[in-house]
Amino acid sequence: MRAAPLILLLAVLAAVWACTPAAPTPSPTATPTASPEIPNVVVLASPTAPPHMDVHQEVTASLISLGPGISYSRLLRIRSGPDADPSILEVECDLCLEWDILDPLTYLFRLRPDVLWHDLPPVNGRPLTAADVVFSLDRLRTPGWPGASLLQSIASVEATDQTTVTVRLSYPDTDLLLALANGQSKIVAPEAVAQAGELRDGPTIGTGPWVLDEMGPDGARFSANPAYFEPDLPGLERLTIVSIPDASNRLAALLIGRADITIVTPDNWERLLASPAPVESGVFPQPGTGLLLGLNVTRPPFNRLKVRQALFQSLNPWQALGATWQGHGQVGLGLPASSSDWPLTLDEMRMYLGNSDVARSLLAQAGVELPLAFTLTVADFGPRHLALAQEYLHMLEQTGFQATVKPVNPRVYAEEVWDASAFDAFLGPMPPVHTPNAFLFGLLHSQGRWSLTGYFDPELDSLIETQATTVEGRSGLIRQLQTHVLEQAVLFTPITGTSLWAWQDRIDGFQPTFAASEYLHWARLTLRGG
Repeated sequence: MRAAPLILLLAVLAAVWACTPAAPTPSPTATPTASPEIPNVVVLASPTAPPHMDVHQEVTASLISLGPGISYSRLLRIRSGPDADPSILEVECDLCLEWDILDPLTYLFRLRPDVLWHDLPPVNGRPLTAADVVFSLDRLRTPGWPGASLLQSIASVEATDQTTVTVRLSYPDTDLLLALANGQSKIVAPEAVAQAGELRDGPTIGTGPWVLDEMGPDGARFSANPAYFEPDLPGLERLTIVSIPDASNRLAALLIGRADITIVTPDNWERLLASPAPVESGVFPQPGTGLLLGLNVTRPPFNRLKVRQALFQSLNPWQALGATWQGHGQVGLGLPASSSDWPLTLDEMRMYLGNSDVARSLLAQAGVELPLAFTLTVADFGPRHLALAQEYLHMLEQTGFQATVKPVNPRVYAEEVWDASAFDAFLGPMPPVHTPNAFLFGLLHSQGRWSLTGYFDPELDSLIETQATTVEGRSGLIRQLQTHVLEQAVLFTPITGTSLWAWQDRIDGFQPTFAASEYLHWARLTLRGG
């Protein structure tokens, strides 16, 4: 049974805006103010303030990757930096030196010997131990907390000795390493939790590159951790994060020099590009987010394969991407990739999309009466979504389809599409899926929580189940199942998610990876000439 509409709505909103609503903040000790004129300090403008300071009890960007959470380390992390592909979820060690997969159910992690906690009471700069990792992963798995589902395959975590952690699984899970690298999977100090039984009001004491100095209702101040275990990080002496909920005000703060870096909404992108201010900008992949176009295979006209294939071939999503989405994003299946050989190539995608002659031929073979009418339910999240739908409408008319665009507000979209599957075809945000298995089992498996197209094929289910327990050879299975979904014309992602950012030209080293709430890129920032 699928989740209730309101839960679905929250997931959809998270995918669209990649941020969470403003929430009450912890009791202030000080209110940070933007001060970019101070040397070697960067001011980051964030859309929201964190709801509290307990990084295990809440999953919001303002807490995990744009707030107190940047003070913590994890056992693993998503690779970032100048040599990393930000669209790929490649895992590397954070607190570990190495890991071994002893068998499909047993993972062994050897910790770095040079990791110290921040020199703050009650932890006072002591060395990290394997027991700290065990405590944190067990705390993450508290029933009802966000980490419980993220780490649900774990049966037990054990400290074999002071620097060795053994993780045993209840069942094989090829996404375990990604789960441990997720921004949620932070390692916290038992003594810090013991003070109040939780961390909602602090203290924030980690082993990461940033030490939290002050927390206020509008943001936080951090200083560089002098005992951080990676040489030359962080590249700044201080980092200030200020909360500016209004998108136009955030951009204004950047343009007048009161902020150094900020996320930019699509509505403000043209304003940014037209500004004479000395700022730079970039468009970065946001794996696991984007728009989906899906067909209901359980009712006419899309219960016929050739009709579904004809619709896919009628659409040129690359042309529509440039016309309505400023070229931001990619066309794909939407699957978060943990290896560079997973995504299908452009030529492979074009075999199934964007050939109007093939579309007409398929409709002729299907023997249907033209024009073939259906309703396209579109999530009305703004003008760009409706413009994209109209672009597709015109393409479909050229091959013999007669689509009626039905715009619906976010709540109705959640109820009709995600909860009731009451659609012929839909176009709108997909729920955030940060790991391959979350996407495959959630959206494509016939028993998935988000399996709303009604497509059932034992072959596809078997491919999904097999890849989830296969380490060697997983890439081949992943490519095979992607091809299967496109051949069957069930769904695809016409626009993958992106994150738009702008920063002062004095900043160097901004090469972020935003997959799975990664955040080490803030430690790699430097100042030109600094």
